[in-house]
Amino acid sequence: MTEKKESEEAPAAASPPRRHRLRDEIRDRLKAAEVAAEEAAGYGWATEAVEAAEAAADPAHELGPEEETPPPG
Repeated sequence: MTEKKESEEAPAAASPPRRHRLRDEIRDRLKAAEVAAEEAAGYGWATEAVEAAEAAADPAHELGPEEETPPPG
């Protein structure tokens, strides 16, 4: 058998900070979609679906800008 070169090996798993950012991004988009759907529910299912999709695409529009915490110290 031939040995695999380093470049042929499987790529390393995503780093933990990268996974956390991805998880947070997905959570924010789902939360924004939920908020928009609840707000639009009284207007009918089509409006609700459109508002939820738009909020999922741009969560900052529905949830407001992300608050940054000041560094400790």
